[in-house]
Amino acid sequence: MVEMVETEVECCKIISKDVENATVIEGSPELGLIGNIVGWLLVEELKMEEIGHIESKYFPPLAVLYKGVAIHPFRIYAADNLVLFLSDFVVPPNVTYDMTNVIVEWMKRNNSKELITLNSIAVRQKTNGVAAAANSLEGLKLLGDLDLPILPFGNINGLSGTLLTRTMTSDIPASCLFAEVLNQYPDPRAAASVVDVLNRMLNIEVNSEPLLKEAEEIESRLKELAQAVQGEGESPAYS
Repeated sequence: MVEMVETEVECCKIISKDVENATVIEGSPELGLIGNIVGWLLVEELKMEEIGHIESKYFPPLAVLYKGVAIHPFRIYAADNLVLFLSDFVVPPNVTYDMTNVIVEWMKRNNSKELITLNSIAVRQKTNGVAAAANSLEGLKLLGDLDLPILPFGNINGLSGTLLTRTMTSDIPASCLFAEVLNQYPDPRAAASVVDVLNRMLNIEVNSEPLLKEAEEIESRLKELAQAVQGEGESPAYS
């Protein structure tokens, strides 16, 4: 049996197996639920193994059902040289600092290669592009080599922002990918764009087609709903 190791910082604790020299991806449900959607697809497509979870008394009272089984709401998965930190809830602001520290401490102990955190940016009109940012000039160059537009200014909210700055002080390369979203609703099409970028960054082959099909189904239902609402709003004609 593989030994489970605890990493604890203030109000957060990681209980997991150690995975050395891995690339770490962080996915949590910000606008458009991009990190969460991409994370679940990675778990399914790469057949990732759950190797641990994160605990905190400040987490919401919540369990996640997966195929009928209750699982922890913030889990850690691994496959090959890839580790995924996947949350099914928005990390409360009062936990974000300690959460960041415990993840970075875990990465330092395991000599993790780099961190990629997933986020989104609200736009008025979508091009289905993916922008990026990094915690170093060297990281920006690598992103530029992938022909990714660099986000020059702005604030990075949630776990992504604190992870970028905390990894910087610990000399761990890190980058953030931003999908374009119009609002807070789940956006599988935007998530598919991020998957395509991850495939190029990490030399993996994750099929984004399931997300595109899901997006088409959502868009079709929204169109039908809009037509129904429009029909209800029409005034009846009287002779």
